[in-house]
Amino acid sequence: MPLLRRSSRPTTAAVHPVSAFWEWWAEEGHRTSPHGESRATHELSRLVAAIHPGLTWHFGPGVVAEHRLTVSAGGVAEVRPSAERWFRAAPPADATWEFRPSQEATPDALAHTLEIAGHRLELAATVFSVVPDVEQLRVHVGVHHPAFGELPDDVPAQVSFLLLDQLLGEDDVERWLGHVEALTAAPEPAHSGEKLCQVVAAMAASLDDHWAVAEWEDDDGTPGVACFRPGLRWLDHPTFDRYQVVTAPYPGRADGLPADEAALAQLQALGEELDQLLAGRGVVVAHESQRGVRTFHAYTDGEDQNADADLRDWASTRGASVDATPDPAWTRVRHFTG
Repeated sequence: MPLLRRSSRPTTAAVHPVSAFWEWWAEEGHRTSPHGESRATHELSRLVAAIHPGLTWHFGPGVVAEHRLTVSAGGVAEVRPSAERWFRAAPPADATWEFRPSQEATPDALAHTLEIAGHRLELAATVFSVVPDVEQLRVHVGVHHPAFGELPDDVPAQVSFLLLDQLLGEDDVERWLGHVEALTAAPEPAHSGEKLCQVVAAMAASLDDHWAVAEWEDDDGTPGVACFRPGLRWLDHPTFDRYQVVTAPYPGRADGLPADEAALAQLQALGEELDQLLAGRGVVVAHESQRGVRTFHAYTDGEDQNADADLRDWASTRGASVDATPDPAWTRVRHFTG
């Protein structure tokens, strides 16, 4: 007589925090009032924190809907992928709600009054120093308000970033601004918030999706050649937070650069294969050639569990190698992208 075994209870897969949020939103959250705290807003806070404890949220007026729910990383690169994944899973906007993964620009940001540290700041009195850096594709900004000299030491910087986030939007502050300084003395010349927005818009309009070439020599005098995409920022691909370094040897000359047209064609074919492998799943930011080695710098989605394995399998059949590390702010390629 065969033995009978009691069947084990079916295991329930853990619900991803992003899915849990939107399930709650569909059932209950969409009825949340954007005015004041409630049981629903406390649950909203809990569910957002479950996605990532560094995320914050706020309600505001919508553009196509009556209200907007923004879930923000506060400009922190390590947190921004979570906000983006939350946003990409959101339902389409309807008459009541729309959604954003970062603080949007507020056109009348300087028309308001800010109360902070016991002071009342009329924001219309704010002026800026604006210095474009075309080579780095950045705009360096100084922020001045007449009350800055009276505020505690850390408050002017806090106010400066708050104003810039509202004036330009959180993502464009990260994408386009370079050095930001709170100024206790008025700059000369002093520019309006409108002028700052115009300079940043002009910088953005000047960017096209092209590859640039740079040549250099290391301390030993060995030459190298790099091709890269200037101005490409991590915010252009906010979920591509895993840095992939693909290295492949090639036949080289005595100085270590590709030996001939055949070697160059082989490397070009390798790059095209890598682009095809990463299509929609990652992006190649740059590649460089030196000492008989071509190094590709790429980024993939850290939640794509197959990306590492697919890259390793592909590289192993082509005599190449892959090394992967987390790098959500793309710090490893700043010398290429600015």
